[in-house]
Amino acid sequence: SGGTSAWNKAGTWEERDVTPWAIETLTASLLSAEYVLPPGSPSPGAIASVSKVSKLEGNASHASVRSKKKYIYEFALTLEWELTLGDAVTQKCTGEVTFPDIDGTVELGEGYDIVNYKVDASTPVGTGPLLQRFVRDGGLRESVHKAIDDWVRLFRATY
Repeated sequence: SGGTSAWNKAGTWEERDVTPWAIETLTASLLSAEYVLPPGSPSPGAIASVSKVSKLEGNASHASVRSKKKYIYEFALTLEWELTLGDAVTQKCTGEVTFPDIDGTVELGEGYDIVNYKVDASTPVGTGPLLQRFVRDGGLRESVHKAIDDWVRLFRATY
């Protein structure tokens, strides 16, 4: 699908919508995000992961502008996460978080803003500080940032 259309010999502007591909591949990338709590943490070896992409809205396209490629994407997404703590008793912590602005204005490696970070009521009492540290502020959140950045690289490499 390279090159310009027959009608666009000057190559001034040509855009192709790739939203279905983007939603499928971004979802797969997000579902692969996980973080293993390190030694010395309150629950070494526990895994925080994305359990579901409950909302993914937006669009993606690529354009040729005078034979220069442009990658245009804008998504808002909500992820459901889980962190299973376990010693003698397994404790499952769950919740969700929204990333409202996944788009080309964010440089790779900069990270993405979050809103609506929630912890489900069924999550064990007293786990709040651990979840803030390893889900909301770092750990899993950084793994999600990497998954999004990896998807951006895939988008640029594919089209």
